Parts: sequence; structure tokens; C-alpha cells
Amino acid sequence: MIPRNPQPREIFSKPAGKPLNRAVHAALLGMALSLPFGTALIAQPASAQTNIESSFDIPAGALGSALTQFAAAAGVTVSFDPAHAAGQQTSGLLGRYSTDAGLQKLLAGTRLQAVRLASGSYSLLLREQGAAMQLGATNISGEVIESAYGPVDGYVATRSATATKTDTPILEIPQAINVVTADQVAVQGARNLTQALRYTPGLTTGGFTDRNVIADEITSRGFAPTPLYFDGAYIPYAGSLGGAPQIDPYTLERIEVLKGPSSVLFGQNQPGGLINLVSKRPTSEQRSQIKLGAGSYNRVNGAIDTSGPLDEQKTFSYRLVGVAKKGNEQVAHTHSERMLLAPSLTWTPNEDTSLTLLAQIQRDDGQADYQSLPRIGSLDRGPTGQKIKREFFSGDSRYNDYKRDQYIFGYDFSHNLSDDLTYRSTARYTDVRDQYKGFYLRSFVTDAAGVVDQTRANRVKLDWRQHNIAYTIDNNLEYTFNTGALEHTLLTGVDYRHFTRKYDGYNAYNVLPVDLYGKNNYDSSSVTPVLDTQWDNTLRQTGVYLQDQIRFDQWVLTIGGRQDWAEIDNKDLLAHTVASQRDNKFTGRVGLTYVTEFGLAPYVSYSESFLPTLGTAAPERGGKAFTPTEGEQYEVGVKYQPFDKTLITASVFQVKQKNVLTGDTEYPQYSTQSGEVRARGIELEAKSSLDNIDVMAAATYIDAFYTKSTYGDEGNRSEATAPVSASLWVDYHFTQATLAGLTFGAGARYTGRKPGDSANSFDVPAYVVYDTTISYDLGALDAGLRGLRTSLNVQNVFDREFISDCNYAFGCYYGQERVASVEMTYDW
Repeated sequence: MIPRNPQPREIFSKPAGKPLNRAVHAALLGMALSLPFGTALIAQPASAQTNIESSFDIPAGALGSALTQFAAAAGVTVSFDPAHAAGQQTSGLLGRYSTDAGLQKLLAGTRLQAVRLASGSYSLLLREQGAAMQLGATNISGEVIESAYGPVDGYVATRSATATKTDTPILEIPQAINVVTADQVAVQGARNLTQALRYTPGLTTGGFTDRNVIADEITSRGFAPTPLYFDGAYIPYAGSLGGAPQIDPYTLERIEVLKGPSSVLFGQNQPGGLINLVSKRPTSEQRSQIKLGAGSYNRVNGAIDTSGPLDEQKTFSYRLVGVAKKGNEQVAHTHSERMLLAPSLTWTPNEDTSLTLLAQIQRDDGQADYQSLPRIGSLDRGPTGQKIKREFFSGDSRYNDYKRDQYIFGYDFSHNLSDDLTYRSTARYTDVRDQYKGFYLRSFVTDAAGVVDQTRANRVKLDWRQHNIAYTIDNNLEYTFNTGALEHTLLTGVDYRHFTRKYDGYNAYNVLPVDLYGKNNYDSSSVTPVLDTQWDNTLRQTGVYLQDQIRFDQWVLTIGGRQDWAEIDNKDLLAHTVASQRDNKFTGRVGLTYVTEFGLAPYVSYSESFLPTLGTAAPERGGKAFTPTEGEQYEVGVKYQPFDKTLITASVFQVKQKNVLTGDTEYPQYSTQSGEVRARGIELEAKSSLDNIDVMAAATYIDAFYTKSTYGDEGNRSEATAPVSASLWVDYHFTQATLAGLTFGAGARYTGRKPGDSANSFDVPAYVVYDTTISYDLGALDAGLRGLRTSLNVQNVFDREFISDCNYAFGCYYGQERVASVEMTYDW
């Protein structure tokens, strides 16, 4: 957030001279802002100049000197503390720019952020000030000045805090990171996280969550599930069919995907990466939005987002986000309903201190179905020459049910102990309780003579109940200082994660089979699932981490290390047994980036991860407890930002996961940790907004293999991801007088051929899906309709029937058929 009363430091509307003390600076600026326009201090009204272009010829060099030249050329007042600019460099400014755009470009890559005061003058603040970031961005002449914790104007994010826990330009992060903005989510009509990430490279979003709305399960660089974080706090995940919270994308400012092992700052993780969901926060300026919509399957939805100050001094500010939606789904008899409220309150007693309290209260209800189908009948035609219909329902509409109550509470606190030292503390408490009642198919029917009937399938009737609680707390100190020519951003902290999972599994295996092609009137009410699984699991993790971002001229060295202590206790309440594991692990990361003056930033990095593994080896092998799986990644890449609204990234990587469990060939009832999975690949992404055209393009090539295994799949390609995938989305904003306000967007998503199981016994064919959107700003038609916008979004425009994923012979899933939605949005 931006302090409500940013204090001026030094005035650069006059020739540079010896810095005055802060009191004199404040007095001078107060006098300057009170003088009428046209005085000697301001060449012309700064507010009038923000959109007027000026010519600049400022060479690369010391930031303080460059700001002096900028203020003189633009004729504006720029104030800041000289100590904040000391030692910082700028790449210069050459060409014609508006005042806003020129100042933003001049500050790119530095630790200063511009805030335009009501008078039209500018004050520069340190980005490291936690209180200056948590509320997000400030609006300057209609353009959003980005912070890593706030909204992004359009599709192109240039800053992130996920990779470093500090507000860092993406160009300086020595690891691939992709950011999906709230604008992208809205334009593409994404209903959940899975849909929001369809155009992101390196991710696999196929499978049952492609069109089942109760969970989000993502594969990153060949590893799944990709762990989710909410404002940097771990979100508990205990399986696709229950116990997983789901964050609605309307409550988010941005979705950040950090690729590769990330334990150095977040503790135990999969080696493929993580996804951090950044929530909407209170703003210091009043703004509101109402959204109403309707779509395929009788869906209706409404949402409200209102935010602003509660008092004239803007000491308190609030935000309230609400969502209500309901409707049917692709599979017959299924439907979903959601109600949520997400209030938040920020207290900013001064420019150095900020406290945000936030909550999410959500209720999901409906009738869901897993709908895992056999390969024969979905991918391949069945014995009758038919295929199972996309809307086929394998359950019982009188039995299937799903309910979820989800609560999230937390706080974010930051305090500047000095200009160079900031303390931050964040905490999240997540409580999710759900119940899933349904069926899944497990095998074809076989008669007494051993003849397999591929037109009918055996089912398991289930009633799974979970109650998961997670609370996390993270405390850190960020200290900026110089040692000679080296600029340091030092981060040190300690965090704690506590996760409990209580699971009651009721199952019945003697259910009447289902006809895969005919009409089913089978009554399953005579069979009652019985409790056969009952767990009470607890995970505790404490971590201490240290990171230093060291800048020397145009070089940025990022180095960090972390020590974790993890404890797992798994209680089987029916068997009256307890399996415990105690692990400690050190992980590290090192990366080097070179940021050129023209926006090109090549980098190289190495990172590590770990994930505890429960169990022991065979007694004959000593019966030792399993050690954590270990992940490591080598990555070489380049990022290019030639303009403010353009970012191109390319990376080449190798990710390896060691100590993977595999079968013990001598003692088959036990496992060993001799397995290994390796993924090598290339990722490309380009996002650009130039003039009236927005472009998002992505491409991925991944070779993911089981390099060591005793399950018979050694040397096979992993079934978790397709080797080749690509996507393209283009928006065209019409500027002609008769069409002004109209936007047309279209996209294509390509997924290549992939194995359908770990044995590589069959393949899932490649497919292409097309999406489109049309929106119109009614304010262009009539000024009285300003703020009112209508849109039409269509996914899978040509209604292609395809299998989005298979992971075994009875684990195939149809992709989402064509769906359309219309929405009306009003902003004021």
C-alpha cells in the first residue's frame, strides 16, 4: 500500500544542490504546493503535464542525478529522501514520454516507487517498505503503478514477491515465474483456478478438474499435484475428491506460478513448483464493481467488489468481495452452488505501519461426480462401436451429493523499523470440512465363466468425509544495506506450518454395475457404505531461512538457504496404529542474473526441494525410516522487457526427483527409495499490450521419464504431462469511431499426444481447443453509461469432443464441451 500522507524529502524542480534537512524539505514542498501555477518551482502545472509528452535524453548512471534531469525536462516536482537513491543506478531515458510513463521507466529496476500527490507533484517511496506494498498499487493518471502485492493493469505483470518474498522486478528473478492477472481471468471467463491457468506454459490442466468444479489439481513441469499457497501461506491438500479448499478467482488480484523446486522459502514442496494466489486488499481510494451473468447449463452468477477508506484521514480502509453462483454441469444430474464473502480491513496509523485483517467464508453445495471413465468406450470405441456419451452419469441422482464449508482467517502486519529495516508477520488459518457422496468405476464386469463385459462397469459407492485444518505463520526481517559497491537486500525469517487431516471413508463394493451405453434405473439405496478407513494425520514443520539479493552494477546474485524440521504422525484409528516420521533437511538456491540497459536479462540458477516420505524399509534391510524425496533443478533462461507492457521469457531446465518410492524386488511387500523421475524441457512465454492489441503466447516441450524404477516403467515417459503444448490468445480493441469500445478476443490451446499410463501401453491423442470473447464498453456509446460493460465468452467454440487426459486404463476424462456465458459489469 501507499502511505496515506507520503512525506516529501527532496525537491528537484530547481538545479541540484546540497541536500537540505528533512524539515526544510517538507516546508519547501508545502510552500511549493501552495503556490499558484506557473511559479518558478514548477515550470507548468504538473497535473497538466502527466499526459503531455516531453523529450528526454538522460544517460544511464546514478539515479539521483537522473531524477534531477528528469524533473527539469518535464517541469515537475519530484521529491524523495536522498539516502533512498544513494548507490542506485538507472538505465536512463531516451525518447518522448509522458511524465507518468517516463518516470516509471526511469525507476524500472530500482527500489523506488512513484506516487503522484493531489497537487500533481511526485513523491518517491522505497518499495521495501512493507506498509507501502500491502495495499497494492496507486493510480496515476488512470495507469496502475504495480507492486508485487497488488493489481496489474492488463495482462503483463513486471513485479513479483512469490519467488523472493520481497517486491522484486521479474527481470531480476533467476527462476521462471508466470503471472495470470485478474484482467486475464475476467476476459477469458475462467470459473476456477484450473481454467485460469490453461494459457500458462509448463502446466497440465486436463483431467477431471478440467470440468469438475470441486477441486483444482495442476501438474507443473511433469510433477503433481502442484501445491497451492494463499498470500504465501500453505493451502491444505489431501486429495482430489475431498478436503481441499478452493479459492474463487474473483477474490484474487493475481495468480503466480513459480517453476521448479522452491523449498528454500516455503519448506516441503513438490519439485515442479508452486502456485501462489494473491488476494484482493483494501484500497485507499473508493471503487466498486457489480457483476451479473448467465450461461450454459442454466448457470447464473453475481458478484460484488467494493473498497475504499472509512475515514477522511484514510487510516482505515476496507474491502468486501462477495460471490453467488449456481447452475448445472456437463455431466447429467450434476450441479453446483457457491456463496462466499471475503471481507478485509486495513489499519495504517502512519506511513511505517500497516495491519490488514482478512477473512473468507465460503459454502459450496451441489451434486458432483468423479466421472473417471474406461479407455475402452471413451478414448476408443466400445464393443458396440459406440462411445460413452460426454454427459454420461455413473452415479445415483438420489445419492450423489457434495457439501463444503470453508473458512480462512488471517492477518498481514508490516512495520518499518527504519528506512532500511522492515519487519513483516503474516498468518493464515484455514478450516475446511466437506462430504463427498458418489461412485467411481473400478473395472469391467466379469461373469462366472471369466468373460469380460465391456459394456458394463463395477462401481464403488462411497461417502468420504474430511475435516482439514491448517495454520501457518511467517515472520521475517528485510534489511537493505551497501557494502562498498554491493547493494544487499537481506531477508531472514522463521515460519511454522501445522496441518491436521481427519478422514472417515465409507465404501461399498457390492453395488449393482452400471450400463455404460444404456439407460440406468438401478437403485443403489439398498447398499450402504461402511466405515473401512479412518485417519487422523498431523504434519508440523518449522523452517529458518536466509536470503540475500546482491546487486553489483547490472548483476544480481540471489542466494539463499533454509533449514527445516518436519514431523508427521499418521494415526489409523481402525487399526489402532501410529506411523511417525521425523526429518530435518537443508535446501538451497543460487541464481545469477544480468540486467542489460535495454531490458534483456539472461540468468542461470540452481534450486532444491524436499518432501517427507512416510514408511520404513524392509526389516532385512535394517528397517530404517524413509528419508524425504529430494528435488533439484538446473535452469538457464532469459527475460526480455523492451517496453513497460511487454515481457518475454524463455527457459531451459532439468528437474530431478530422487528417493522416490518403488518396489523392493527381494521383499515385494516393502518399498525402497531407489526410484527417480527426471524432466527436461523448454518453456516460452510472451505477453504484450501494444497500442490496441494484446497478445499472450506460450509453448512448452517437456521430456519427463521414469529414469529409475522397479515397477516395470523404467525408461518410460511419464503419463503426467504431454511433451508438447502451446497456446495463443489475442485481443483486438477497436478504435474506429463507429466501433470504439468494442473488443474481440480469440485463443487456441494445443495439447500434444501423451502416454495414457505409466506402462506407455496406449496414448491420448493431441487436441486443439478454441476460445473467444467479445466485450463492449457501453460508455463509448453514451457518456451516461460510463463504467458499464457487457461481454460474451465462449470456451471450446467448435464443441470439439476430446479426451483431456488419461492416467490409467480406467482413468480417462472428457474435456469441457462448448460453454457460453454473458456478463454485465458496472464499475464506479
